[in-house]
Amino acid sequence: MAIVHPDYTMLANKISVTELHKRTYSDMRLVAEKLFRFVDSCDRPAPLLEKRVYEIIIANADAINARIDYNRDFNYDFFGFKTLEKAYLLRVENKQICERPQHLLMRVSIGIHMEDLESAFETYDLMS
Repeated sequence: MAIVHPDYTMLANKISVTELHKRTYSDMRLVAEKLFRFVDSCDRPAPLLEKRVYEIIIANADAINARIDYNRDFNYDFFGFKTLEKAYLLRVENKQICERPQHLLMRVSIGIHMEDLESAFETYDLMS
């Protein structure tokens, strides 16, 4: 239906993002825990977060959660969201997506700036 009118891509995105939000945590601390404690199919530890990034997220979870705006997930069109979903959002057990697009952007921002949270927040705002 996107050929008929471009608003259909935004509607499809709204439905897809709403479903993802139902299946994922809104708390960055819980997402970081799942990513850091991930084990592979042979039950070996295989963290999907670098230890220092994990520690920064856990230590500053309240401030990070306060800065994340999940409404920005709805600004993508359907194709953009599906690209994020297939290629960039991290998956855990049973290949289930664990994070939301805003978690991805915050995770990357913290990975760039580490303890400099103000710079990380500024980068997050610019990317999202």
